[in-house]
Amino acid sequence: MPIVVITGLPASGKSTRARQLQEHLAGLGKKVYLISENEAVPKALFEKNSFFGDSQKEKVVRSDLKSEALRNLNKEDVVILDAGNYIKGYRYELYCITKSARTTQCTLFCCISQEQAWSFNEQRQEPDELPGDGQTTQLLNNSNVPYTREIFDALCMRYEEPHSNSRWDCPLTVALPEDRLDVEGIYRALYETQPLPPNQSTQNSFSPPFSRLSAPQTTSLNWTTSCRQSSRRSWAPLRSRPSASCASRAAPAPSR
Repeated sequence: MPIVVITGLPASGKSTRARQLQEHLAGLGKKVYLISENEAVPKALFEKNSFFGDSQKEKVVRSDLKSEALRNLNKEDVVILDAGNYIKGYRYELYCITKSARTTQCTLFCCISQEQAWSFNEQRQEPDELPGDGQTTQLLNNSNVPYTREIFDALCMRYEEPHSNSRWDCPLTVALPEDRLDVEGIYRALYETQPLPPNQSTQNSFSPPFSRLSAPQTTSLNWTTSCRQSSRRSWAPLRSRPSASCASRAAPAPSR
């Protein structure tokens, strides 16, 4: 499961770049899973601006996005994670998932100034709608729902920009609004590079059942257990005896 982690300021063109990359990779015969935060938020019955104003709601959706990416783990298909991904710790979690799956990843940074991003946001005019009771066939997409000024400024302030010297952001592709997306470079990063070996901490540890232990191991364990038991027996009388200081404190005062 090569993963493309898209990140950028609000209204920086992340969804547009995700669709461009999806079309290019699908044209090369790759199966592409586009996981969109713009669909996950209304699916969770959250309005866009109230969602980004509540950190607990954000944690719920981030967890859903990461779980959906894990469900599509394989060696050849591509997962495009179209979300803000503004927390570097969350991007590091995705990096660890990629390493444990022994596959590759690429970070696509939609670089834009805050002023230009706000001008793009002002062009959005769609209302913030939630799915009704009978609406199950098509997911709502809140891409064209504008941010309020307060939420927009808060997201810009919280944003942690990716850097090429951070291993969890590499390889890093930067795309300005006027740039042509480097789809060839992203393809090379996903399919023509070797995946990083997983850390030992990301691997599941396996402990054999006690019945499967070999004879020397069993003997060693029995010897250790017997030593502990004998140690407890030897110390038991000492524990039952009060110390001199405790005895003196407990003794009644002599009568005069």
